Amino acid sequence: MEKSYEDLEPRLERFAINGVKVTEKMPLTPAGRYYADQLLRASGSAALNYAESQGGASHRDFSNKIKIVFRELRESHMALRIIHGAGLHPDLPWIATVVSEARELVAIMAASVKTAEQRSTRRN
Repeated sequence: MEKSYEDLEPRLERFAINGVKVTEKMPLTPAGRYYADQLLRASGSAALNYAESQGGASHRDFSNKIKIVFRELRESHMALRIIHGAGLHPDLPWIATVVSEARELVAIMAASVKTAEQRSTRRN
């Protein structure tokens, strides 16, 4: 079953919650703390900025927020790939599913950014 764009806000919320859950199980090593902090900030920021974008005062505001969401999701995706690749989490199969969700969200947001930019161009 293909996931729709309409369920993006709940998906981003779940993604941020998974970011919290991932970080809670990370080792207290320098690498574990570093990547946990990066993931926690980026995954939470993606969800919060998306929610904020929905009440944007202008199309420009919406477009800027969507670009922030896209950057934060890309950062989250890379942090998760590093966490998985370095074996920094005890449940690597679950991390692989979170990496997959991050990849899907990045692709969705890439399309959203492109659409937002096209609409901005038409308005000028």
